[in-house]
Amino acid sequence: MGVTISYRGSLAELDRVEDFEDRVLDLALEIGGRARVWRSVHDDDPRRVVRGVVLDLYPGQDTMSLLISPEGWLVNLFEIEDAEKGLLPEPPWCLVKTQFGPVEGHVAIVEMLTVLRREFFPNLEVSDEGAYWETRDLTTLRQKMEYLRSAIKGLADGLRRHGLTDEAAEDPEILLTRITRVARLVQRTLGRAPEHPPVDWNDDDRDGSFGNPADGTEEQWDAEFKEQRRKQERLHRRMEERRARGDESGDALLAAMRDEGMIDLPGEPSPSEAAREMLDAEDDDQDEPWRESLTDALREPDEDTSDDWLGDEDHHPLLERVMDLNARLYDLAAPTEGRQQESFRRLLSAAGEMLGGLAQALSDSDVEPPSGLALVQLKRALRGAAFAVGMLFPLRADGFLAPAAFDELSATLQSLQDDIYAELARLREAREAE
Repeated sequence: MGVTISYRGSLAELDRVEDFEDRVLDLALEIGGRARVWRSVHDDDPRRVVRGVVLDLYPGQDTMSLLISPEGWLVNLFEIEDAEKGLLPEPPWCLVKTQFGPVEGHVAIVEMLTVLRREFFPNLEVSDEGAYWETRDLTTLRQKMEYLRSAIKGLADGLRRHGLTDEAAEDPEILLTRITRVARLVQRTLGRAPEHPPVDWNDDDRDGSFGNPADGTEEQWDAEFKEQRRKQERLHRRMEERRARGDESGDALLAAMRDEGMIDLPGEPSPSEAAREMLDAEDDDQDEPWRESLTDALREPDEDTSDDWLGDEDHHPLLERVMDLNARLYDLAAPTEGRQQESFRRLLSAAGEMLGGLAQALSDSDVEPPSGLALVQLKRALRGAAFAVGMLFPLRADGFLAPAAFDELSATLQSLQDDIYAELARLREAREAE
């Protein structure tokens, strides 16, 4: 039972795949979702590459596959290996369920598919159980999603208490205004090739250093965060392509950095030479004969000792609570091998975003992070919390999460969200006072 959007089609021009990926990545960044550029190849035939984007657009929705087979067909996440081997006889139907997410998330997917059909997939077929693709009738979509939520045993109460939105009680005109804004954002972002001028960090904003609370506007830091995410995904794309050609990881990383213009620019010293020497030195050190005289514990450090990458010092109480939450989630996932199950994987990933954001925003060291950096990292933690809440509902519906655990985790995440919001408000007030 669910509200499912089904879609299938072929990318008209395979040489435009990076343009397609970049536009979808831009959309995710603008909406506050998460997108990961994908590259994988068949072990025996590196020419058979599966490319595209794995997309989490809104909390509560399924992960959406925008992966493309070597033939140019859209494929599901569970069909990656078959696509690499050429075992798919025809373009498959891909599926994304939206019933646990907000109505605007369903609308955003429909609008996205509309633009993608116009720009990249002219033969795209879509079937929408919410009927929004066919009718653009928001009232019908809203009624179907509310009916389904109320019909799922044990979840209606949870959705009312811990739901992602208050759409059921929201004024229809307000909801329509928000939906219209989302639709326009999708159309605008996907309807043009990505162009991102560098963030303008002028001297007045920086005030000579990044230690001043007025170290750039929040808008500038948001733009910088998005640009760094784009760079990460482009670097990952190039690195995986190099690895597919047979490069070792270190060589692939350096080559990818050169491909993206991050190192070895004309007229500048070559940092890649120094990096190459460091990588070689590390490899040589691993092979030194004297290492054989070390105990196993020293020669091969225990994996558990490297888990606390945040160190052993005392942490901010809010960070400690998120660390405890991560440990709790791993304990829940481990007995059932749920970490490999998609919803558990996404839940753990979302909690990891919370942890990463707070670790960078809440420093206990003598060196405080720039306040603008702390702002964007707190917002990153909030997005992670929202996606974590969204993952609890399918886990509960599928029987992977007991009612008591569902209530416990929902309350924990709500409390964390409230406290992260409070920290964000405090930081904004401090910046405004300067």
